[in-house]
Amino acid sequence: MLQTFKKFSDYKGISYFIIKEVFSGFHRHNFLAFNASISFFTLFALIPLILLIFFFLSQWLTSSSFALSHLANLTSHLLPEINERVMNEVYKVSSSKASWGAVWIMILFLAATPLTASLRNGFANILSLSNKNTFLRNKIKDIFAVITIMLLFFTYIFVDIFLLQASSIFAEYIPIVKKIYFSSITSLILLIIVVMIFFNIYFPIKIKKKYLIMGAILTSLSWYSLSYFFDFFINASSFYGTFFGGMRGLFISLIWLYLNTASLLIGAELIAALHKKETLLLKQLFIIKHIHRHPIINDLMQSFGHKFKKNKVIFNEGDNDQRLFFIIEGEISITKKIGQIETVGAGSYFGELSLLNKIPRVATAEVVSDWARIIIVSDTQMRKILAEDHQVSMHFLSNMARKLQLS
Repeated sequence: MLQTFKKFSDYKGISYFIIKEVFSGFHRHNFLAFNASISFFTLFALIPLILLIFFFLSQWLTSSSFALSHLANLTSHLLPEINERVMNEVYKVSSSKASWGAVWIMILFLAATPLTASLRNGFANILSLSNKNTFLRNKIKDIFAVITIMLLFFTYIFVDIFLLQASSIFAEYIPIVKKIYFSSITSLILLIIVVMIFFNIYFPIKIKKKYLIMGAILTSLSWYSLSYFFDFFINASSFYGTFFGGMRGLFISLIWLYLNTASLLIGAELIAALHKKETLLLKQLFIIKHIHRHPIINDLMQSFGHKFKKNKVIFNEGDNDQRLFFIIEGEISITKKIGQIETVGAGSYFGELSLLNKIPRVATAEVVSDWARIIIVSDTQMRKILAEDHQVSMHFLSNMARKLQLS
């Protein structure tokens, strides 16, 4: 029993490295400060965003009070202690006929863009991507991003209304299924879909749908968990009134908003880690000692491994091949026209000189053992690893310097 438990605890599969990468991402991106900036922009962008949503909803719906009631419900989830004040201000501004105009609407759009810019730059930072667009192009993208948020709000409001009506009908015909359970499950599914679309729009590169779904599930479950702990949170924070007086509501709303945006960023970090799954796997070749004996090697061989017979030539001198080869099992002879240079065994790699210098092969590599199992890393993947991880690049360069010195 103890041996089984030890074997299980020692195994570190791809899931372990993905979770580790998520927590490493928190450290690299300074999660606390990053989340605080997102919360700050969210707080100040909500009022112009809510005004815009209300304006367009009121154009489509016969009753503006109907639009306000559903907006108030959404706002209460984000700013629970000051949502009434926010909605009162929205009602005052929206009730003034003179307040609506093309110029005013454009001002509201621009007032909401700092939030979308912060989210867009934040997701690019999580993916280690640089922003090369001009200010004007970024601002146009931010305005379109505000529009997408509004569309997602519209979708959520209308579909949620439909689900509430459907849950009443469903519970009437199937009494064993309580209305509250049906409503909660369908609302959660709707939220997951909306969050997945949000991630798909805001991530600057194409991400696999299954990764977006997993990130959306994590964010949605976090939001639902927070909503169930809301009453406990309010009761626990009752003593804040002693210190903050009339500012208690704002203080609690800021904390609550901070927790909600944290859920969004946690989902984004998971998506980024899943997107880097191949790179994470390959990176372990240069981090874990005796990697050829580690259980993770099975995942690596399945994705990148090749098996070669004796006398198989991996590459010839002069070939325009810049891949890296990591030996898991067997021996490879590295030779030049003048003769053999070295024999490389399990746990070592070869081919780095052509990779780093982008030059043709300076030697020939041939299998000299009965069999050889080799992991092949493309030049694109290897350069990405070296650019993202300084520890790996230093190890890689020092090892190459040692080889050059010996030669």
